[in-house]
Amino acid sequence: MPCLAIRPHAAFAIALLAAFAAFGGVTPARAQTPSPDAPHEINVTSDSAPGWIPSPDQERAAREAATAFLAALDTGKAREAYALLADKNRRHMPYATFSAGVSRFNAEAGAVVERRVVKTTWTKDPSDAPVPGVYAAIDLVSHFARIDRHCGYLILYQPPAGGPFRVMRQQDAYVTNASADSIETQQSKAQLDAAWRSASAGCPNYVAEGPQADAPLPEQPGATGYPSVAAALVDLRSRPGVEFSTQNGWTIATDNGSLTLWSFAPTDHPAYPSAVKRQAVQTGGQTSLQMSVLCEADKTSCDALVRSFQDLSAQMTRSLQKGR
Repeated sequence: MPCLAIRPHAAFAIALLAAFAAFGGVTPARAQTPSPDAPHEINVTSDSAPGWIPSPDQERAAREAATAFLAALDTGKAREAYALLADKNRRHMPYATFSAGVSRFNAEAGAVVERRVVKTTWTKDPSDAPVPGVYAAIDLVSHFARIDRHCGYLILYQPPAGGPFRVMRQQDAYVTNASADSIETQQSKAQLDAAWRSASAGCPNYVAEGPQADAPLPEQPGATGYPSVAAALVDLRSRPGVEFSTQNGWTIATDNGSLTLWSFAPTDHPAYPSAVKRQAVQTGGQTSLQMSVLCEADKTSCDALVRSFQDLSAQMTRSLQKGR
């Protein structure tokens, strides 16, 4: 059971559960709108216009542009994705070339499993930019049916006059699972790791995942205390102290009595049906976040779900610690 140990603090478990409730419906396979009460960090480069930070409208517009572009790529809608490129980008890349690249990658990768934004960095009118305006660099980590090792970034651009963001640049680094198997079989696991370190070096802010990211995660049957997702829902709905809500399609069950938060995936999620249980537990004077997952989907989708919530738990813990 994943566990994150953090410093003890009065009433921290209650605050932690409330914070998790704000993040409870987040799924990395799609862009979500964060809770207004969630910790918010804005990263701006040192060579940006002095004192400038992006407005909430700009942050929202950049998220929407990135989401639309990635969704078009992942569904093979090359024409829609091409329309979201900046004029400068389109001038250097004919549609036929762009479309062929989209088709080739999708054939290699298979269906998307996860698209996760690692970090967004902003800048306005930097001296080394090709043209003045606002830029947002969005660092990504992704997983696909046939690609477990993938990272990259989008550079979004908004002209000085405002308007929608467009994709100025897209960069991807990846190793297909077939290539990874071949390297490991014919050479060694160490050689595979070295090849991926070299490929991912061009991805800013990418941090290599642990050894379990490359191998199937171990399973812990019965860790949630229920035999099935349906059984968990039925039992939780029967309890008078459990409050239900819906966030971005996810069904959230909050049990304040046991400091437990349950997140049930929506029907269109790759890991449906699944339930994620997160609980604040006091042990030896410390508050720990304990998580267990009940997933009835395929192994790849279930593992991606577990990793995404592990990352979310770590992110929330760091944010809460910074605020104390």
